[in-house]
Amino acid sequence: MTSIIASRRRTVSFVSGILLTLLAVVFLASAATAEEPAKVIAHLTLPGTAVRQMFLQQRDGKQYLYLQQRDHFTLVDVTDPKNPTIDERVASRGSLEWMQSGIALSVAPEKGSTGEQPGTVSTQVVNVMDMSDPKHPRTIQTFTGVTSLLPDDARKLVFIANNEGLTVLSHKQPVHLPLCTSEDWMKSEAQCR
Repeated sequence: MTSIIASRRRTVSFVSGILLTLLAVVFLASAATAEEPAKVIAHLTLPGTAVRQMFLQQRDGKQYLYLQQRDHFTLVDVTDPKNPTIDERVASRGSLEWMQSGIALSVAPEKGSTGEQPGTVSTQVVNVMDMSDPKHPRTIQTFTGVTSLLPDDARKLVFIANNEGLTVLSHKQPVHLPLCTSEDWMKSEAQCR
């Protein structure tokens, strides 16, 4: 009987030791993952008018932030968030309303369209812009008389309604594979060209 009691005490002691060790590990892990308070890591003075909207785009391993201002947008390289730099200021033909997969929609009120009379809707000009070269965006298509638009990011579509009807725009961009290196040739399925 004494051996059974001694055995139970050793088991309880062993389990207690494991529990104490686990508690210590949990405590140390939670202390190691404690988050730092928010802090400012950079500031960049911006020329021009107030920023109305921002869009983030990744291209060729860099992160670019488009800052929509009144008549242009400012392209800021934020690859190193501690050192943001202005790369370019580009004139725009309206405000950037949406950006996805290297395509952006620039929207501007159509001249003479007010929509103030009962039963009328104000119309807009929508420019579809190719943003694959962040420093040199280009307009690839323009729609006039636009009364409504709806991006469908999940299916990479944009629905555009104007006085001509409904247009469905697909914006699937081809995947640009990097050039192969000598190490890529040894892989069974190289993701390069």
